[in-house]
Amino acid sequence: MKKTKGFAIAIDGPVGVGKSTTARLVAQKLNMAYIDTGAMYRAVALYQIENGLDMTNKESLENSLDKIEISIFNVGGFQRIYLNKRDVSELIRTQEVSEGASIVAGNERVREMLVAKQRQMASIGRVVMDGRDIGSHVLPWAQVKVYLDAPLDTRAKRRTLDLESKSQPAEFEKIREETIIRDERDKNRKLNPLVQAPDAIYLDTGFMTPNEVADAIIGYVHY
Repeated sequence: MKKTKGFAIAIDGPVGVGKSTTARLVAQKLNMAYIDTGAMYRAVALYQIENGLDMTNKESLENSLDKIEISIFNVGGFQRIYLNKRDVSELIRTQEVSEGASIVAGNERVREMLVAKQRQMASIGRVVMDGRDIGSHVLPWAQVKVYLDAPLDTRAKRRTLDLESKSQPAEFEKIREETIIRDERDKNRKLNPLVQAPDAIYLDTGFMTPNEVADAIIGYVHY
């Protein structure tokens, strides 16, 4: 892919590893725009759920795409995501939507639509983007690529605490099993599975604080 004029930091990794928190911190510290690509897939899943659609049905899912408009705005250094001009930034953070996002992300038309939008946003500015295939597929030209990882139990615990902080139901053992299923789905999907790009920096965040992870990434940034 032809290199663009933008400057991008691509952060990939499995569920519960702290990608969003890390990416947001890096963006704030470097005064860059933050783009949470997972939120875009969550918005598609939320539309399916709210409209009673079967997101596992390929025809139904693809027919709904023309009715979905997703916009991202950065307000005070924080990302807000809009679904059909409605702010759904909090609504997309439930476990149900998280599971749905993993399902819709396996659909080729969904990925084509969102990847095109993500590439357009990154090509014209300075962005920090996180997801599952940013460095390997969405932004292979990114100047800095990072793959975050952590042990399964650590990731499940983080996810449990995150849901509890939002007053949402969260049982560690259930979250752990869902994390295993999510890992399997993300790493083995046919379309751009979760992988570490060959030139990505590997960081095990198991014993690191969010700020430590962010600072480690910033250390690799050279304009």
